[in-house]
Amino acid sequence: MHLNNKRLYGWAVVVGAFVSHFLSYGTMVVAFGIFFPFMAESLGWGRGLLASATVLARATAALVGPFMGHSVDKRGPRSFVFLGGLSLAAGAGLLALIHSPWQLFLAYGVILALGAVALGDLTADSTVSKWFVRRRGRAIALTTMGMSSAGIALPIPLVFIIVQMGWREAWVAVAVCIVILTMIAAPLMRRRPEDYGLVPDGLTAQGEHEKAPPSTEVSLTRNEAIRTPSFWLLAASTNLASLAIFGINLHMFSYITDKGMSISLAASAITYLYLLQTLAKPLWGFVAEHLPVRYCLALCYAGGGLGIVILIGSSSPIGLFAFATVYGLTRGAQSFVSSLAWSDYFGRDAQGAIRGTLFPFRFVSGSGGPVLAGLLFDLQSDYVLAFSVFVLAFALGSFAAFIARPPRLASAAILE
Repeated sequence: MHLNNKRLYGWAVVVGAFVSHFLSYGTMVVAFGIFFPFMAESLGWGRGLLASATVLARATAALVGPFMGHSVDKRGPRSFVFLGGLSLAAGAGLLALIHSPWQLFLAYGVILALGAVALGDLTADSTVSKWFVRRRGRAIALTTMGMSSAGIALPIPLVFIIVQMGWREAWVAVAVCIVILTMIAAPLMRRRPEDYGLVPDGLTAQGEHEKAPPSTEVSLTRNEAIRTPSFWLLAASTNLASLAIFGINLHMFSYITDKGMSISLAASAITYLYLLQTLAKPLWGFVAEHLPVRYCLALCYAGGGLGIVILIGSSSPIGLFAFATVYGLTRGAQSFVSSLAWSDYFGRDAQGAIRGTLFPFRFVSGSGGPVLAGLLFDLQSDYVLAFSVFVLAFALGSFAAFIARPPRLASAAILE
């Protein structure tokens, strides 16, 4: 979409951010989770060793995230999406060649991780937040649907390619697809509407307006944001939940097949789960317009914990799909609702810098969940204890979100 059609260009940014999320989450989380048991068996590595690559990936993100966030605010997202996509493709290609653990750590923990940071919410959601205020909820809901869409599109084709051709060839196919989609996403990304004579929600700075004027909001700087209790409560809630989310994401496929269910059934269940996650985002977008965002976030995390309880107790396809239904319709909206909370609480001007500050905390949660589950599996030959810890993490995250009131400076303007 050309900028001659100014009023609609914010939605072109949403399309670019959607693809960006698809690539980042789809490669680092969905695809790696599918490849996980095949690579462990073929290479003869324990699941704890393979999962430990996520520690280095999170460390890489923790180091570059704070600096990258500020740069995205200042320079705009396009070059980050382009270079991030190339880095992601290079990492996927290198994973097809690995034979030693150090090669895994380099490919996944460094090269793939750099690409994922450049393509993830630090760039995608923070940019969309700058283009929308009154319509921010629906815009971010559509943007984050890129994550769950990856869960719909990838499992069954990847399993087919792995079974028919091998996991190395499947990684090469992933790398090719990343390059193609990056060429679509990068040109669509623009820094903020003011650079093009616009204000948020598709209005023009010359006074063109719709039936209702755009909402105003107070934007906090990074230093102002970290001085509020809201920042730390949101950080605690999202990172406690992330401990469970990333652990479940990586080990879910393995857990299902370890139960004696077929590979095709596991892929179908994961596809069904992500289909519900995709549908959940616009549904929760409507809910978030009528319910304070902290309550939405608390409900999403509580539903995630309930879903894992069902998964632990299930040993049949019926129980598996019951888990997928509850987990998909609740936890599936977490990426949207949490992103909306950061935008609504702290405004749009410093979103990249504020989100970048979170990356050191994400190191602990994003790597801790996968490694904990892998190590406990190696020790106990099952996931029951690890998944029980994840239930507790969801419960604590739900409580922290519930008590995270918006900052006083922003509440009057944002939550009228």
